[in-house]
This record gives sequence, C-alpha cells and structure tokens, in this order.
Amino acid sequence: MIVVPYIELKGRTLTRRAYARGELSDFASKLSKDFERLYLVDLDGIAKNKPQLDVAQEICEEIFTFYEGGVRVANNVIDMLITGAERAVVGTATLRSLDELRGAFKLSENITFKVDYRDGIVSFDPQIAGRALLDLFRDVREVGVSDFFVPMSLASEAAAAKKELGFSLGVFADLSERPALQQLGADYLVCDDYRRLVGHE
Repeated sequence: MIVVPYIELKGRTLTRRAYARGELSDFASKLSKDFERLYLVDLDGIAKNKPQLDVAQEICEEIFTFYEGGVRVANNVIDMLITGAERAVVGTATLRSLDELRGAFKLSENITFKVDYRDGIVSFDPQIAGRALLDLFRDVREVGVSDFFVPMSLASEAAAAKKELGFSLGVFADLSERPALQQLGADYLVCDDYRRLVGHE
C-alpha cells in the first residue's frame, strides 16, 4: 500500500503555509524523495470553480499528482491535466452528472473517481446520491474508470466492491489506520499526517 500525502491549495498558497512562486516546486520535489504520489486538493476550484492551475502546475511537474480541482463538467478534466497532473480527480460533490463523467472519460482515461460522503453520498445527480456504493461503482467501472477514492467510513464497503469489480482503491484516513487498510487490500492511504513518516514541516 502506498502512502499519499494530502495537500490543500487555497488562495494561491498551500493552506498550512504560504509559499512564494517557485518554492512550491521545491516543496513538491522534497516530497517526491519520500513519496511516490501526492493528492492535491484545490479548494478554490471546488468551492468557487476557479482552480489555481498555475500554482498546481508547479507541484504537478515534480511528483505524480492526483489533482482534485472541482470538476463539474466533462471539459474540466482537461484543465486539471494540463497542469501535468497524472490523474484528474472527479468528486461526487462537484460533478453535475454521471453523463458528464462519461464525457470526461472520452476526453481522457486519466480519471480518478472520488466519493464525497456525509451521512450518504453527496451529489447534485440523483443517479449518484443515495445509491448503494456497489451499484454506483459498477456504473462508474462501466464508464471505464479504474481508480476510486473513498473516506475511511466507506473503506470496508469499497474494499468489498473492489473484490467484485476490480479497481485501485484509495482511502482518506490517518496513518494509524494503515494496518486495517492493508488488511482490506487498499492500494493507497491518503493522509495529511504523513509528516510523521519523514519529519517534514
């Protein structure tokens, strides 16, 4: 299982520390010495539909990046990928419909599907919200997507779906959940407490 640092971007800086232009690439380069991949969340893209593509590019050029920038419609995946990100993350909270996901996959296969969950799957689309996870994942697999990310609360259910449908599974969790996620067969542990592994600030 691969540990993936979780980083948030807001207002042209990382949320926990401001970086000058050029420093972000140094930050990402240092991370790439300890980690294979990075999960970048662009809060401006998610909340305001104004992703910080130029700032994200500094990071994506240095390390394999899953970039979540608030994809709403199919064409948005291209915006995410022109930064150099390896995967455009499409979250259920911003995606308008499964039809948009189908359109996005026609533009690029470099898509990761993320389930946003608060006492149920969050989505504008009734084809997504309120559905059983296995049924939803089956539809998304039929589109062609093979990377899925879920919160820890859905890890067991997603792991069962993975056995049936076959896909890569990432889980948002603390490092302390690593043994449990390894037993479930998760491929990625996405965490913001990754600094404990390497002593980064």
